[in-house]
Amino acid sequence: INVECRCGVATKLEPMQQSSNYSAGNSNDQDQIQMIQNSNEEQLYTTIEDAHRSQHQYDEWNPDVIAYLRAVIPMSPFVSYLCYKMQLMALPYLGLQMLSIPLALKLRDQSGWIRWPSAFIIVALLGGIKTSSIQLYFENDNVAIKGMFYAFTALWECSNAVYIFGGRDLMDRFGITNYQRALFAALCPAQIKFTAQGFPRDQWVRRLLHIGGYLSTFFVLRLVLRYVVETIEMYAVLEAEAIVICVSCLVHVWNVPPLLYQMFMIGYRVQVIYPYGSIYLSTDFWSKWSRPASSLIRHMFYYPLGGRGRAFLSIPLMFLLNASSHYGVSEALVGDKSELGWNIVFGALGLVAAIEVYCDSIFERIDTGDGTRLTNKWWARIRFVLATASLRFAAYTLLHKCLNSSLHSLLGLQ
Repeated sequence: INVECRCGVATKLEPMQQSSNYSAGNSNDQDQIQMIQNSNEEQLYTTIEDAHRSQHQYDEWNPDVIAYLRAVIPMSPFVSYLCYKMQLMALPYLGLQMLSIPLALKLRDQSGWIRWPSAFIIVALLGGIKTSSIQLYFENDNVAIKGMFYAFTALWECSNAVYIFGGRDLMDRFGITNYQRALFAALCPAQIKFTAQGFPRDQWVRRLLHIGGYLSTFFVLRLVLRYVVETIEMYAVLEAEAIVICVSCLVHVWNVPPLLYQMFMIGYRVQVIYPYGSIYLSTDFWSKWSRPASSLIRHMFYYPLGGRGRAFLSIPLMFLLNASSHYGVSEALVGDKSELGWNIVFGALGLVAAIEVYCDSIFERIDTGDGTRLTNKWWARIRFVLATASLRFAAYTLLHKCLNSSLHSLLGLQ
């Protein structure tokens, strides 16, 4: 059996009873040993010792003072603006942000009954402070400024708080094994993963070109669409398509701060997980849209409610609770909670997600050769149509019903 150790090293063990909680290099080694039936115990002890040694090599790098300074530099402009706008509210807000991941490390081995309320309190306090500050200190700013600030802080909050929900499994997956790394990760406006090797410069350059290409495309679209925007708005289908195209480009604005963070981490054993991917024609929308928020919602609601095993319960409740959590967004940005609009948006997305999960269980099968999922071609085409249609419907409804806006405003023409 090939076991993927926490250090990321694939290890070969003798045939044994499989356990989803197996993790080489932790205190459960003896429990794992007892589970082995009719295997070579000497070989097993040698394997565990090798795994411990590999884990030690993986964990030997910790951030030093220079690394912390390099992490602070790309965040300093935003933090300075945050302190300027939020005034005294910035102190408890930043304090909670820095506390989140160290608290997750402290509670990582506790049960979900302890971690979940703790994480929920952190999320509620951060969201409450932010929403109150926007209502108090951003009243003279336009919706675009409010939206940029709200989205950036939300991504930062989700990136930090999700570790409390996820516990040891999630923290080990990202290599957060001590308080030095926990504080270092809290400084990044996105999730980061500690790796075995330094991050290469060429990958950063490719990501720079990728993000720059999308943002440049948005400005080109803005110049072109301004001459036909009134005609496009006469047809809901055309406007929905234009909205999705523009949003697919514009969301990469929130990849810029993580990109700057990664620039200062080139050569260090740190990899940034960018919040947004290419979503325009993606059939795997939730893996590319607001990755920190999607991860937080899954660990907060979806997994505790049973995940795929109880999709009839977990998916509807997850999307309902997700919709209700966005009422404050509209209230902070446009002064109206827009409950109906958000319920329609997440109701449509939730319905499509439920259909996909249910039909996947029927039409997908596991390839026993390499473990990949195989999908019937006709079902893959239907999934693509469902994903494409639901995304456009949700984007159109969100802009018009939740934010009381239009394509004109999205393009900055009003």
